[in-house]
Amino acid sequence: MTIKTIKEKLSKAFSSRAFYIVFSLLASFAIWLYVAYAENPDVTAGISGIRVELRNSDYLTDRGLVVTYVSADTLSLRFVGKRNVVSILSKENITASVDLSEIKRAGTYSLPYTVRYPINVAESSVSVTARSADTILVVVDNLVKKDIPVRGVYDGGVAQGYRAEPMEISPSVITVSGPQAVISRVAYGWVKVLRENISKTVEESVPVLLMDENGEEVKSDFVTLSQNTVEVIIPVFMVKDVPLTVNITPGAGADERNTVVTITPSYVTLSGDAETLNALNKIVLGTIDLKSFAQSITQSFTIAIPNNTQNLTGTTEATVTVSVEGLETRRVTTTNIQMTNQTEGYHYAIVTLSLDVLLRGVPDELEAVEPDNVRVVADLSALGATVGTYTVPAKVYVDGKENVGAVGSYTVTVIAMS
Repeated sequence: MTIKTIKEKLSKAFSSRAFYIVFSLLASFAIWLYVAYAENPDVTAGISGIRVELRNSDYLTDRGLVVTYVSADTLSLRFVGKRNVVSILSKENITASVDLSEIKRAGTYSLPYTVRYPINVAESSVSVTARSADTILVVVDNLVKKDIPVRGVYDGGVAQGYRAEPMEISPSVITVSGPQAVISRVAYGWVKVLRENISKTVEESVPVLLMDENGEEVKSDFVTLSQNTVEVIIPVFMVKDVPLTVNITPGAGADERNTVVTITPSYVTLSGDAETLNALNKIVLGTIDLKSFAQSITQSFTIAIPNNTQNLTGTTEATVTVSVEGLETRRVTTTNIQMTNQTEGYHYAIVTLSLDVLLRGVPDELEAVEPDNVRVVADLSALGATVGTYTVPAKVYVDGKENVGAVGSYTVTVIAMS
C-alpha cells in the first residue's frame, strides 16, 4: 500500500460520522477524569457527636444479661476522602456500631466498633484517620425482674367546699427489669400529681419514678418498666352541711305553732357529687303525728342519705324530741258513740257504751267542752259481710271546738248480725 493510499483512507476516516462520535466520547471521558481528579480533591473533615449504637442486645436478653454502663454515648471521628463523598457525611447519618453478640456472661468488656455510613457512601471511599476512642467500654450485669407496688401522693389543694379522697392507681403493681445491682435497690414506684384548687375528679396518666427504701429516686437508663405511666384517679367531691328535720302532722289541738322540736345531731356533713348536694337543702327523717302523744315524745330515726353521697359525720341515727307547749289536757267520758260504713243487710249493736277520751287544747276551749261535744264514730268498713263480735277503730270528734282534739287512738267493740 502506497503512502498516497494511506493518506486517502485516513482522510476518509477522519471525515466520517463514526470518527466524530468516537472522538466526542473520548473527549468527554477526558474531561470527566480532569474534573474527578483536579476539581474533586481528597479532603479531611472532623465530625463530633456521632452516636454509639449497641447492636444485638437481644442476644444478651436471651442469656439473662443486660448492659449497665457504656463508656461513651457519642464519638468524634476524622475522615479523609473525596470532597463529594466527605461532604455527605454528618453526625445524623453515621453511627459507631458495637456488636454485643459475643458476650456470654456478666463482666466488663472493651469492644471495637464499626463505623456505618449512609447507604450512598461506599466504605472504601472514605477512611477514618483519627478517633476520640479506639474501643467502647461496656459493663454487663445479670438481668433480673421483680414486681413492685406503685404508690402516689396528691400535692395541692381542693377548692373551698370540696374534699379529695385517697388516690386510686391502676395498675397498682408493675414489673421492673434490669441490672441486678440496680433492681435490688428498687423498693416501689412513685407517682405525684400537682394540682391546685380542684373542684372535680382528676383523671390522668402519670409517669412512674423508681424509689429505694429511703425514698430516694433510683435512676438508670438500663431499667425497663412494664409500663412507664399509670392511670391515676383522685376522686373529688363536694362537702355540705345538711340540716335534719321531721314532718309534723297536726292533731289533738296542736300544730307546729305550739310545738318545740329538738333534733340531735341537728345536721350531718355529706360528701358527694355537686349536682346532688346542690339540690339537697334538708334531710327529712320521718313524720311525727302530734295526736300520738300528750306532752312530749322522743324518737330515734335512721338518717337516710341520697345515693352517691357519703356521711362524713359518721352518725347514722338522730334523736328527735317534740314537746307541746301552751296547751292543757283533760279526760272526758262520753257516751256519744256512733257507727259508720255498715254493710247493707246486717245489723250492728255497740257493746262499748262509754269511752274515756283524753283531750288536749287551749285552756279556755278545753274547759268549755261537755261530754256530749265528744263524738266517737266507729268505722265498720273492714267487717264486710261477716257476723260476730269485733273491735274496730274509731275516730273522736270534738264538735264546736276547733282548738281541741283527742290524744291517742281509740277502738269500739261491736256485734255484727245478719
